[in-house]
Amino acid sequence: MNANQLINMFARLVTRRLMNWGINKGIRAASKSGRKRSGPGKRAGVNNKRTRQAMRILRRIGR
Repeated sequence: MNANQLINMFARLVTRRLMNWGINKGIRAASKSGRKRSGPGKRAGVNNKRTRQAMRILRRIGR
């Protein structure tokens, strides 16, 4: 391996970790804000579940 390959490998690793961290942070923030609202509780839970599923699928596609 040359230096360029090592640098690219490390950059991809860091980028992937930061991307996953940001996505997870956004999902957590969205699900927390859903609990505080007044309204049908079951519907908010379904939306949070769908949001998590969609983000998981997007992460898989991005790999």
